[in-house]
Amino acid sequence: SMNKESLKDRHKTWFHYKVMEFNELGYETISKEDLSHYFLDYKWKKKIPENLFEQIFQINQLSINEYFDFESLEAQTNKEITLEDINLSELF
Repeated sequence: SMNKESLKDRHKTWFHYKVMEFNELGYETISKEDLSHYFLDYKWKKKIPENLFEQIFQINQLSINEYFDFESLEAQTNKEITLEDINLSELF
């Protein structure tokens, strides 16, 4: 089984192509790091596709909308954690 670092390394070229594609669409804030975070910590968190071609296919298929859905989901989650922290601190 592949660990995160070797997967990240294996797919850095594909992440790079996807970043360039997003750039051409006018989205210039998304980096290779962002994309590897999306796949390794979110989409493939529970199950990494065993087949190399399936992994590459999924990277190539990623749409800007799917990525932004993930980004806003993550923003929500981070916000909730912050709110919980605030609520906890009010108890003391």
